Amino acid sequence: MAAITRRALLSMLGLATVATAAGTTLAQAVSPARERGLLRLRGVVRYAANGPLPVGVLTIRLEEQGVMDKAARQIASARVRSDGRRRTVPFEMNVPRAALARAADPGFTVRLERNGRLTAINTSKQRYRGGRTATLTIEPILY
Repeated sequence: MAAITRRALLSMLGLATVATAAGTTLAQAVSPARERGLLRLRGVVRYAANGPLPVGVLTIRLEEQGVMDKAARQIASARVRSDGRRRTVPFEMNVPRAALARAADPGFTVRLERNGRLTAINTSKQRYRGGRTATLTIEPILY
């Protein structure tokens, strides 16, 4: 059996990348995020009020928040929908390791919007504490 090139395998699988070694026909599969220097961050957004998170679109941003008098620079983001049935909503995002390493004080901004109207937001700074998981809390906006 002829050795399968990385490009051929990528075109066949579409999702996994292959670390090729000399003389090896199939090498171990490596996640695409890891190969591109990305950290796969998973977490949940929790609703501080009683009851489920309202219906809407959650925007979760990991930002450089530690530079005074400068707008927060986005490192990574994710958007997920809340169906209005759960108190927590899971999310995933790919975070560039290099950008995260350069950030002095990374933290999260979370917004829940429905029909263009802000429904809930995080009201306190939620720092990124390292690792691959995060639990974030948002509070309802009272108009």
